[in-house]
Amino acid sequence: MRKYAIFFTALTLIFALVGCFSAIDYSLPKDPTEFNTFVFVNPNDHEDTYASFEYNGRTYIPYGTLKNRISGKDVGDCLGYIVQDGEKLTDTRVFTLRDDKEGNFLAILQYEGFMDPPVFYRAIDTAKKEIDIPWIVGSLGYDFWDDGDE
Repeated sequence: MRKYAIFFTALTLIFALVGCFSAIDYSLPKDPTEFNTFVFVNPNDHEDTYASFEYNGRTYIPYGTLKNRISGKDVGDCLGYIVQDGEKLTDTRVFTLRDDKEGNFLAILQYEGFMDPPVFYRAIDTAKKEIDIPWIVGSLGYDFWDDGDE
């Protein structure tokens, strides 16, 4: 009986440790970036608009949502948070993705909103280009991204 108790205790500790190492670190950096949103209008269809923001001289608009399970191994650094219409949404955090070395995608994760799925934004300068899509990102089929690489 004691052997089983030790075994299950050890197993529980292993699962707890694995879970801790793969947890997403939602900590804001010392000087977080405030991502001010604005409306991006598709130049090919003026009725096709998107919430967008800029980062490192690139404009990002929505591309997709979670295709697979996400963990701390998939998410890179927290860069900051969204500012919409002057309101600081400090729980709506912007992250890099570890497998996206070119910075073509940014992840929007809710710090407190566990029911809100991640949203992935893609840099508009990648439209109509063949790029690597991180394995956790699933396209939502927005018209702007209709480039046949899905």
